[in-house]
Amino acid sequence: MMKRSIGRTTGGLILLLVALLALALPAAAQDDVPAARTITVNGFGQAAGAPDIAYLYIGVDATNENPTEAFNQVNAQIDNVREAVMALGIGAEDIQTNTINLWVQDTFDPASGSPTGARTYRAQNMLTITVRDVQQVGEVITAAINAGANSINGLNFGIANVSTLSNEARLSAIYDARARAEQIAQALGATLGEVVRVEEVDTGGAIPQAAMYGMGGGAGDASVSEGQLAVSVKLIVTYAISAAGS
Repeated sequence: MMKRSIGRTTGGLILLLVALLALALPAAAQDDVPAARTITVNGFGQAAGAPDIAYLYIGVDATNENPTEAFNQVNAQIDNVREAVMALGIGAEDIQTNTINLWVQDTFDPASGSPTGARTYRAQNMLTITVRDVQQVGEVITAAINAGANSINGLNFGIANVSTLSNEARLSAIYDARARAEQIAQALGATLGEVVRVEEVDTGGAIPQAAMYGMGGGAGDASVSEGQLAVSVKLIVTYAISAAGS
């Protein structure tokens, strides 16, 4: 009985050793396989186009010793501004209130810097106006000012649909990445192979350029230059490479 037990134990140990060797051999074989050789580069592309939409931030600012009167004044004037803009064909859905403020302003003695006790209230009502015909921006600004607007917080241009420019920029990024990879491979004495991996990095769409506008003396519309907008695309591309002649 004792011999039979020893024999079974020995047989079990042999089977265990064989199983461990079977697991170890593939790993050893994989270590003998050379790692894939690759080059990873960044590709950059850009395409520019004329803007087809504008966002105007304009409103009314008023100061009064009575907070209610200050608030009522800006509300009445902003209604006039809204009506004047809509008379030019701007839809109600493209006019949105973005700021309503009312705050106190204490008066200080310029010599001592101490408060004089006098107090005024400043009210503000600002609109975001979407202009879908960029040629109309100057006319909209002029009409708003004539209707009582006295505060302009900015003007941004945009492109409603950037897909066409994005496609152009993406192709440029692909060509740029290929050129970079080929230069590196040539310098290393290697041959550039197929694309192994591509990753696109979000660049945030069209980049708005600074808008220039002037209000002049009331003769004619505000002077506006829309310029162009640029859409950029960045790609991270990995190529396989092989040694020359291999």
